[in-house]
Amino acid sequence: MEHTKQFVHHISKELVNLMPIAQFDGETIIVDHPEQVEKAVKYLRSCRIIGIDTESRPSFTRGIHYPTALLQVASEQRCYLFRLNKIGMPVELAHLFSNKNICKVGLAFKDDLNGLRRLHDFKPQNCIDLQSLVAKYGILDLGLQKIFAIVFGKKISKSQQLTNWEADTLTAEQARYAATDAWATLLIYLALKDSEPLPKHEVDRLKFAEREAQVQHQLDVNMHKDIDKAIEVLQNGGVILYPTDTVWGLGCDATNSEAVEKLFRLKQREIGKSMLVLVDSIDRILDFTREIPEAAMQLLQVSAPEEGTLPKAVTIIYPNACGVSKDILAEDGSLGMRVTYEKFSNMLCKQLGKPLVSTSANFSGRPTPKAFCEIDAKLLETVDYVCHSRRSDNKPAKPSTIIKVGTDGSFTILRS
Repeated sequence: MEHTKQFVHHISKELVNLMPIAQFDGETIIVDHPEQVEKAVKYLRSCRIIGIDTESRPSFTRGIHYPTALLQVASEQRCYLFRLNKIGMPVELAHLFSNKNICKVGLAFKDDLNGLRRLHDFKPQNCIDLQSLVAKYGILDLGLQKIFAIVFGKKISKSQQLTNWEADTLTAEQARYAATDAWATLLIYLALKDSEPLPKHEVDRLKFAEREAQVQHQLDVNMHKDIDKAIEVLQNGGVILYPTDTVWGLGCDATNSEAVEKLFRLKQREIGKSMLVLVDSIDRILDFTREIPEAAMQLLQVSAPEEGTLPKAVTIIYPNACGVSKDILAEDGSLGMRVTYEKFSNMLCKQLGKPLVSTSANFSGRPTPKAFCEIDAKLLETVDYVCHSRRSDNKPAKPSTIIKVGTDGSFTILRS
């Protein structure tokens, strides 16, 4: 079977499903009587390289595992299916796995070998696991179906994966599926050996990038869960403690007057002293102020992030705010709003769909914490939810610049 010479790192399940089916069409021999073993092993000993796979009865109960029921051993032309649940693990097969002159190739091979050794112990020799080999050729997917698709551009079926391999007889579909898996591992190995491996430094770079991507993916998953929980609390009128683009903040739905009053009480701050809010975009600002003065628009454009630079944390106090709790407004009806570009707080504001109150995570009159570890333990116990994301950040943060803009275009820097 023809294979590609340069391999992609990953392939999607959707693309695999569009590929033509490949299956083993050679001779499949079921070995379910002890007297058949010698002849089968004699043939396999004549092979230089063989593909290996095993199957066990699927378990749908945690902690329960069944012994290996089927051992598939394939050459390019022939595949033997040894029904170990009927014949056990013959000593001739054990010797085959200890034969250093025959290369045995499998996928996640350690698990297969351990299962076989529970039936009859042996010392594995010249056994190669494809999962430890494919990265040398730039393939980072580890499943048999995806590796086969990357190498050959064809799909092997996994439709019989959860079949009962301890059944009295194997159907033709079961036998073909089992033989195909062992045959596929062999073909992949032969194709890789016929290809040029990547330089070691390139393999190391790929592995490092893959690990980084996996770590980032898990961080993103955890962040989304964190945001979902925070949103649930906010929508129920709660107060959260969360990371922002500056210091950690106490927050609530700025349009919920009861939640705002609760936040004032928690912070031990006199009601009527204005608080600023975070929003996810400039468009959101338009929903909560009657106009954006030209000077403010210019400041928004200047503070927006540019490629390769960190965004500037600038809070702009807009005149004639509307649509939020009156308790967070200044006496003149103005409101400080900041577009946050930091990933967590931006997604939090976007999902909330409303301005999010952001006041420093401290009791009124106390110093502003520059990192999560500096937040008062009593405050942590008082809020309805403490976000988990970015707790380990130790780089000292500082509050934003605050600029007040007038309707006449004038502006005043209140905090630089």
